[in-house]
Formats: sequence, C-alpha cells, structure tokens
Amino acid sequence: MKSPFEKFSPRVIRIVFTACVLVIVGIVTVNFLDIMVYKALSNDQCGWLPRAQGEPGLLITEVLDDGVTHKAGVRDGDILLKINGIELQNAAHAMGIINPMAPGDFATYTVERDGVQFETQVEILKAVNMQYLAFVILGAGFLLVGYIVVMTKPQGAVQRVFGWYGIIAMFVFGLLVLNVNPATDPQVKFWTLVAGALLSRLLAVPMFVLFFLNFPVRYPLAQRWWFRGLIIFVGVLLTAPLLFVNQTSFPGFVLGVMGLSPLLAFIAGLIVFVIVYFRRVEKQTRVQLRPILIGALTGIASFIYVSIVTSSNPFILFTNPWMLSPGILIATVPVAFGYSIFRYRLMDIDLIIKRSLIYAAVTTSIAAIYILTVYGVGNLIAYFLGTEEDKVLSIIALVLIAFAFDPIKRRVQDGIDKVFYRERVNYQSALLEFSRELPTLINLDQILHSMVNRISTTMHVEKVAVVLCDEKEGCYSVSQGVDELCCEFDDRSDGFFNLLRHTHTPQSLALVAEEPESLKVNDTDKSKIIASGVVLAVPMFLKDKLIGTINVGPKMSGKVYSQEDIDLLTTVGNQAAIAVENARLHKSEVERQKIEEELSLARKIQQGLLPKANPTFPGLDVAGISIPARSVGGDYFDFIELSPKKLLVVVADVSGKGMSAALYMSKIQGMVQLAAHLYHSPKEMLVNVNRRIYDGIERKSFITMILGLFDMEKNEVRICRAGHNKALIGSNGDLRHLEGAGIGLGLERGPVFESKLEEVVQPLNRSGGSGLYVFYTDGVTETMNNQRADFGEERVVNLIKSNRNLSAHELQESVVRATEEFRGAAEQHDDLTLVVVKTS
Repeated sequence: MKSPFEKFSPRVIRIVFTACVLVIVGIVTVNFLDIMVYKALSNDQCGWLPRAQGEPGLLITEVLDDGVTHKAGVRDGDILLKINGIELQNAAHAMGIINPMAPGDFATYTVERDGVQFETQVEILKAVNMQYLAFVILGAGFLLVGYIVVMTKPQGAVQRVFGWYGIIAMFVFGLLVLNVNPATDPQVKFWTLVAGALLSRLLAVPMFVLFFLNFPVRYPLAQRWWFRGLIIFVGVLLTAPLLFVNQTSFPGFVLGVMGLSPLLAFIAGLIVFVIVYFRRVEKQTRVQLRPILIGALTGIASFIYVSIVTSSNPFILFTNPWMLSPGILIATVPVAFGYSIFRYRLMDIDLIIKRSLIYAAVTTSIAAIYILTVYGVGNLIAYFLGTEEDKVLSIIALVLIAFAFDPIKRRVQDGIDKVFYRERVNYQSALLEFSRELPTLINLDQILHSMVNRISTTMHVEKVAVVLCDEKEGCYSVSQGVDELCCEFDDRSDGFFNLLRHTHTPQSLALVAEEPESLKVNDTDKSKIIASGVVLAVPMFLKDKLIGTINVGPKMSGKVYSQEDIDLLTTVGNQAAIAVENARLHKSEVERQKIEEELSLARKIQQGLLPKANPTFPGLDVAGISIPARSVGGDYFDFIELSPKKLLVVVADVSGKGMSAALYMSKIQGMVQLAAHLYHSPKEMLVNVNRRIYDGIERKSFITMILGLFDMEKNEVRICRAGHNKALIGSNGDLRHLEGAGIGLGLERGPVFESKLEEVVQPLNRSGGSGLYVFYTDGVTETMNNQRADFGEERVVNLIKSNRNLSAHELQESVVRATEEFRGAAEQHDDLTLVVVKTS
C-alpha cells in the first residue's frame, strides 16, 4: 500500500513532521515539568507499608541512615499514624499530604513505637524520578535523530518511517508517567495528557514491534495484513482496560503489564533486532549495524537492571535514587542509531556538521596566521630599514611576503582538504583523470572498460556494469562481477530502462530482493536486477535521451551510497555519454566509409558486367546506358551476339534497388547468358530463366525483363516481355507501344508463367527507311522532380518522336538529358536504363 506522503513535495513533508514534533514536544514538556518540577514527588527517605489486618497507620521501613527521617528519630518498625495531624488511610493518602509541600518544609509526623506515641518534625525533600528522566531522554534522542533524518531526506520511505518512530517514541515515553488530577488540573490539560497517553500506548506496540520486523531486514510475515492486524489488536487489548474507572478488578500483575506495555514492546523490538542481526544480516553489512547492536544490548541490560533493583527494593526511588541512574543507559539506543546513521550513512544521510566546523576552524586559523605573518613581517622590514613613514616600501614588502607565503598556504589548504574530505578529493582526482583520458578514447569498448575500472577503483566496488541500450542495436554492456545476461533489458513500457527514461533519477535497488513491490518494473527485469546484485543504478542521458545506465553493487566497506557518490556517478555518466556518442559517430563514419568503399568496388564490378561499349552490328545502330539510383542498382541491360546475323537485346529491372537488387541482377545475367545459347526464342529463354530463379528468389522480390532477338537473316525481331515496360517501335513515321502479355520472373512457377507469356514477331523495317526500337525501365518514365511529378510516358513518346532522326546514341543522350533536366535538384529514386536500336 502506498504511503500518502509519496504524493507530497519535500517542503510539505517537512512542514507536517515539524508540526507534529512541535505538538508532541509541547505536550511532553507540560507533563515533564509536572513530574520533575511542579508536582515532583516528596521524599522523606524511608518506605511505607500498609499494616497487617487493615490496622490504621503505615509501617515505616527502609529508613535511610542519616536521612531526614532518621535524623528526626524515626526508625524501622515505627508506626506512622498522622501527618500534620491528619490520620492516614493509605500510602497514597500520605503522599497526597506531603507532595504539595515545598522542599525544605517540615512535616509533623505522629509516630507510635512500642505503644507510645510521639510527634517529630521531618524535613521534606523532592525525589528525582530517574526512571522517568531516562524515558524522556530516550524519547528525545529518537525524536532528534528521526527528525534530522526525515528533514535530510523527506521523500525516502525508510526515512519517513524512522521519523514517525522518533515522534511516537517521544510521545510514548514522555507520557509513560502521568500525575494529573481532574479536580485540581485544568480540564484542557487533564484531557490532553490523558488522551495523549492512551493514543501513544495504542501506537506504541504496533510501531515498536513492526519497525524492527522491517529494519534492517524485512520479514515477509510483517507484510501480512492479518499479522499487522494482530499486532494492532494486541496494542488495543493492552490499552483498552486502562479506560475503566475501576481498575481494582484487574490483578496487579495484569495492570503492571498494561502500564508498562509500551516499554515492554520497545524492549521486544530491541530483542527482535538482536535476533535479526545474528540470523538474517549478512556479515559484510553488520559493521554498519554493530553500534545499534551494542546500544540495543545496553538498553536491554539497563532495563533488566532497573527491573531487578526496583523489584528487590520498591522504595529505591526514595531511599537511594542514584541506584537507578544506570537506567539512563537505555538512552544509548537512539545515540547508537544516530551514530550508525551518520557514521555509516545508514539511511543515505551524510552528516558533515562536525567536519565542517573543524574544517572552518582550521582554515580560519590558517587565514589568520597568514594575515598576521604578512602584516608582522612587513612591519619588521619597514622598522629595520627605518622607513616607517614610507608607505610605498611597506606595500611592496607586503606584496612580496604575500607572494612568498601563497604557495605554502595553498599546500596547507590542500592538505586540510585531503584530511577532512579525502573521499571528495579522491573523487575530484578520479574525475580529472577520467576527463583527460576520455578525449583519447574513440573505441566504445575502451570507454566502457575505462568507466568500469575508474568506478571500481575509486569507489571500491566489486560489481560494476555499464549498460548501453539502443532501440535499434539492443543492449551492449561491459561489466565486472556482473553476469552479462543480467545487463540485457528490453524496451517494454514496464521495463527498467523505461522507468529510468521517465524518472530521470538514479534508482536505489538495495531493497528490491526484500521488497520486490518497491520497484515498478516487469518481473523479468526485476529478476535480472536481483540476480546481478546491484544496489544502485544511475542513468546516462545525452540531451534528454537515455543512452545507458551505470549499475553498481554494494561498497566493499559496507557503506551505503551517499549523495556525493551518486553525484560522482552522474558526472561520470554525463561525460561518458558524450564520449559514447562520439565513439558511435566515429564507428558509423568508419562503417560508412567502409561501405562506400565496398559499394564503389561493387559499382566497378557491376559496370564491368554491363556492356563496355555499344556493339557494332551490321544493319543495326545500337546504344545502351544504365544509371543506378545508388552506387549499385538492380537495372540490367546486355547485348548478346548469338551469331553474325543474330543479336539479343536484354533489358531487366529487379524490384527494389541497392545491393540486394544488384546481387539478383548479377545472378540473372549469368542465367540469361546461358539460356540465350541453349534456346532459340526469347520466350523459351524467359521460361528457362524463370524455372531457375523461382526457387531461389524471395517471395517479395521479382524481376521484369524484355528480350528482343534481332535476326538479320530472317529480317525480323522477336520480342517477349516478362512484366516489363512495353517497348516503343517506330516505323514509317509512326511510333507505338509493342503489345504482348507476360508476368515478372519469380512470381509464378513454370506452367502458369509460360501460359501468360506472349512472344511478338515484328518484321524489321529496312527497305522503307530506318526502324526504331526503344527498350527502357520504369526509371525513365517515373523520374520525379521536386514537385513529385513524374516524367511520364507521354514525354518519352514526344521526345523520341521529335528526335527520331538522330542516331541511336544521340537519341539516347537526349532522353537522358531531358530526364535530368526534369528532375532538377531532386534525388534520383530509381535506376534508369535505356537501350535504343535503329535499323538501316
């Protein structure tokens, strides 16, 4: 269940706790002044016992030698009948008579000894209630430590719980003893103290017991609702009977337990802590808790001591109160808590007040010595030179002394820093070295290894992992003492990296194993964190972009990570984030250059596969060109001379572009070369190529191709296209698209593919003038400009019509030039291939 304080700001939390502390301190102060000053118990340094068989008067016992009662002539065994002439009913009645008397006043005791009555004057003293004083010191100690803790880190759940522990401890122990009377005290005061005492007792048992079931190790049992309810019920059970006006129906032992239930619950909590310390706390962590163990054992021992002393002599408070002074040792418990918290930063609290005061005193002393030295030596020089009135010489002397003393001052100051802030100096030194080293590292592995080594040696940590996670590349880590599998986190919405991305703050993971619900991530990431043994994760950001995290395990010293440690890791992470990004950019640049070199080589190889020059073939004027959209492309054309009278023109377009298309293109070229020499018609060639390519091509890819077989002996051209752009044929001044069905290679198997394939036979126009045949890919017609308009079929047809009298090469150049002018500054989006064949 979430605490309502999680929604509050640190300022609101501090205000709430401060208000509670002021209220509790006010109430306890009123009661403390009553018990210790205004209504302090009167003391005649002897004990009173009821007489046998209800006889009147009180039996005097335990008369202190040389005490006020002894000096008045009263001895053990005497019967006290009256005080100031008032017959006594019981001991409480007697105390009611002498309590209002001031210290130093004399009371008249009517005493009977051996049947003879006499009166004597007894001086009245005031007893110091050592037990109550010890309780108040105990509560005040917890209140002070808890208040400092919660003021230092108000948003910490553990810190807030300990703050409440301190407030309730002060509330309980400050009101453990009451001396109020509804007849004489103001009603507001009476009911405030009584209600406060009852409320504090209700809270005491659950708080004192449950706190130590959650600290320093959380017991799963303590998280069960029924167990918490049982503890609360016990607290109510021990407090409710105190509401009865008539308590005489309860046995004295029961009333004693009820009255001391808060103290018994407190001692029970300390016993639980001792058991947990030896049975559940790891050995490397015990050094932090050892002062609390010593304090707990001392507190338990003092409680046992006081219990034994008061049981053996119920009048010890009046006859020898200093015998109860060891009971104050119970106050060592909050002192031990404070020492552990501030010495070992047990709750992420770093108390530097003492060090700061010493540091300020030493540095101030050095500054004073420096000023006095400069001033004194300057005056001496002026005096011995006899130039006391020469102000210029005095100033020069002061400047010279200042320059001479300045290096010494700096060295002494550095020495002080190293003594009082050694860890901070070490951190600064490590950061400086790391900052100098980073610019020399351009390799990602070097940077991460340097980070791991620096953090491990500077902070004395055995487990360190620097994890980089990228949406595209996944996670990459360098670690020491942490399994790499525990450093792989996905990018799920409930994942660990997403938590760091949204919180932008370091995450304390020390309690995840004991409190899994404290970390709001999926179980997979949570199990990896637990298995890794890391206790702190510091995110690495670059311009609000999470690039990784620094995960560290517990310190070898057993200390928790302070804010200074977190600041160091954050600074290292910020510096490294820039270096990591630079390393990635460098790596990308190297890879880009490598790819460019490979593409350049591939382009040369691909260009080598294309015809190196236009063929010279009797009766034909042939020109071809292929311009890839990238370094390499998927368009392909070829001229295959099958015989002195036969020329096969091939134009193909592989779906897509780039390297994959180029690879398919090179594969197709070989197949076409082979099929061209095995089969006699373009259709048979395409059927054979499709059969070979179908099983080896990805289903999302296909190839369009058009073959034109020019047979000069038969004076005909056979054209067959497999899903390719229709060829343009010009004859007798006319220009038209050559029809003919067909689907792309690799789309269907042999029979289906063959059934949809159509071969067109066209006589060559040689006697009636030159014939024109234009083969091209969609890169010509789909050339796009900045307005995203296509070049289009119509422009191609009109351009060829207007330039049909040019040679094949000149016509090809005019078309390419026109497409480039149309495209302008726009990027070429597709490969462009064009083959022009003219007959003469």
